[in-house]
Amino acid sequence: MGRLLGRVLTTFTCLLIAFIAYSSQIFLFFPWYGSVVSVEFLWAIVPFNILVGLIWWNYYLVVVTDPGRIPAGWQPTTGEGQSFEVKQGNGQLRYCRTCKVYKPPRSHHCRDCGICTLRMDHHCPWVNNCVGHYNYASFVRFLFFVDVACAYHMTLFMRMVWDIVDYRGYMYSPSMSQVIWGVLNFAACVPVLVAVGLFSLYHFYLLATNTTTIEAWEKDKVAMLVRRGRIEKIKFPYNLGLLQNMRYVLGASPLRWCVPSRKVQGDGLSYPVEAGTGEWHAHAGKERVSPLVSTPPYPPHENGYGYTDGPANGVVENGTLALHGEGQDAYARPRGWGGEEDAGEAV
Repeated sequence: MGRLLGRVLTTFTCLLIAFIAYSSQIFLFFPWYGSVVSVEFLWAIVPFNILVGLIWWNYYLVVVTDPGRIPAGWQPTTGEGQSFEVKQGNGQLRYCRTCKVYKPPRSHHCRDCGICTLRMDHHCPWVNNCVGHYNYASFVRFLFFVDVACAYHMTLFMRMVWDIVDYRGYMYSPSMSQVIWGVLNFAACVPVLVAVGLFSLYHFYLLATNTTTIEAWEKDKVAMLVRRGRIEKIKFPYNLGLLQNMRYVLGASPLRWCVPSRKVQGDGLSYPVEAGTGEWHAHAGKERVSPLVSTPPYPPHENGYGYTDGPANGVVENGTLALHGEGQDAYARPRGWGGEEDAGEAV
């Protein structure tokens, strides 16, 4: 049912893009500028069609790109100084009983796709695919260009309406069919601009903080437990700073951030983390790094969380702190959270 719904929604999305992009030009903008191709006409229409082309390109990449699967036979390295994740409470390595594979950091099993997805953000029925390590950048670019193209479309549309009202129809008087097409375009474009715009703002925030949607939910739950005094403040380990976060997702060169591409940073099996600032001691209210990884040679503190100085961690620079503890997923679920990760859960 989920895959069928995905096919229906992707078809609807393509039809909606085509309707807003091409009906507006054929029935509104072309008649407004007249039959003569002018410089003003080209300056208005060419950028709009470039934006439409970038929407199609990025949407295609999100739909057809495999978000990332765990390689067959992959196992976490449990040697000294290496990072991996364990389940909260029992300390066992995270393992998917459905896919029969160990789970790397930030990976989750998707019921709709039937696989474990690397750096899973969410399953999106509008693209009939999971959004994960290898297609998240294309997903963000798709949202961005939808926002810009819809804003550009509304600018051209309102300029046309203003000319009609300002000159009282002397310069250009639309026909009844053009009025109908104008109403339909307005009714289609405005909701898309508002809905996708708000959704984009949320994902731009996630991009800026190097957080997935699933991790954002976990951070909200952690914040709630902190407010209730059940746990101490936990520092999210993947936030490397605005510029580094954007470079990690969109590419090293800012000049290519808007260029559609399947190239991504890393292999999705390990991720750089923010280095600690010294050994943590279990004092009330003391900020500590989230228990992202577990390093057996260094036993956790009695409360199950902590980090300590040790050999270089495989996912951080030499000379920094090797993190360890008992955690689950990319952002640790504290004791008292309740429930182990079920095989085949959507997240």
